[in-house]
Amino acid sequence: MLLWLMFALLTAAVLAAMLAPPARPHRVRAREAGALAVYRHQLEEIEAERARGLLDHAEAEAAKLEVSRRLLASAPPEGDGARSGVQSEGRPARTPVALAVAVAVPLATLALYLGQGSPGLPDAPAAVRAQVPPEQAGIGELVARVEAQLRRHPEDGEGWEVIAPVYYKLGRFQDAARAYRRAAEIKGESVARLAGFAESSVFAADGIVTEEARRAYERILEIEPGRVEPRFWLALAKEQDGRLTEALADYQALLGQAPADAPWRAAVENRIADVGRRLGAPAARESRGPTAADVAAAEKLSPEARARMIGQMVEGLAERLKRDGRDLAGWQRLVNAYVVLGRTEAARAALAEARRQLAGNDKALAELAALAKALGLGS
Repeated sequence: MLLWLMFALLTAAVLAAMLAPPARPHRVRAREAGALAVYRHQLEEIEAERARGLLDHAEAEAAKLEVSRRLLASAPPEGDGARSGVQSEGRPARTPVALAVAVAVPLATLALYLGQGSPGLPDAPAAVRAQVPPEQAGIGELVARVEAQLRRHPEDGEGWEVIAPVYYKLGRFQDAARAYRRAAEIKGESVARLAGFAESSVFAADGIVTEEARRAYERILEIEPGRVEPRFWLALAKEQDGRLTEALADYQALLGQAPADAPWRAAVENRIADVGRRLGAPAARESRGPTAADVAAAEKLSPEARARMIGQMVEGLAERLKRDGRDLAGWQRLVNAYVVLGRTEAARAALAEARRQLAGNDKALAELAALAKALGLGS
């Protein structure tokens, strides 16, 4: 019922738009233009916050989709204002208005359905319900209507920009990349459009950083040199090309500048560990301790925040040792850290696990015994 109610409301809005004179006072058009500018600025802010590590990927995509919904709801018909003109005095140009409504209605319906829709209508034939995934029932038809409008009017940059994150949300990464590309071609390059195109291209290629994605990320860094996301993907591209030493250096530089609570820190650490193992580089494992940036950041924190930051570092070290248990220096740091934090039982458990992982290595076991004795954990 909710879906049909939304359709009814949208139909009423269409009839009102078609029957009422489209000419409106200049102050109304200016207000709408201002609203659109605000929403576009919000999309750019979301990308900026993701680059700074304040939002993770899922949070950023959800926020972008919500802003796209509001953008659709606020966008004026294309035919309004200077672009539509009038056919004669007092007789508005109706065709552009009708065209804009035809594009806006399916886009707005799609955005509402993604957020509020309830698929699997009870009166649908059982055979049809069995064939259509419940989470996508009805969405395909709405997307098809938008696609039909964009095929007829491929110059509609706003339409491409709004449908691109919807494609991405549906897992149609090739279509998302194409939509972001078209939006950039029509409306000009921006960090958000380049990032959307590059990320969609990578996912469409099953995680391979394609040459086109690489160029897009390089272009982003020309616009905003400090962004994290393109630096990570370009390092991954080097790794995929077999340039492991260069990739490792890039990852380590990225990690050295990472805030202690950056949500992408673990991903970079995982890449350093993996590349380090493939290179046989002990330095990669040694880089797991606090960096100069970590120490400087910790000194500025309150005691509670500092304790939380240290706890996150210790837990990160523990997680890494679960994957790479042959790192004696890592186990020594972990046991010592637990003792400093007053977590004696955790220190004993880590010591026991270290001995199990390093069984057969007499020198390592002797060092662990000496450490245990020095820390009062036995011998």
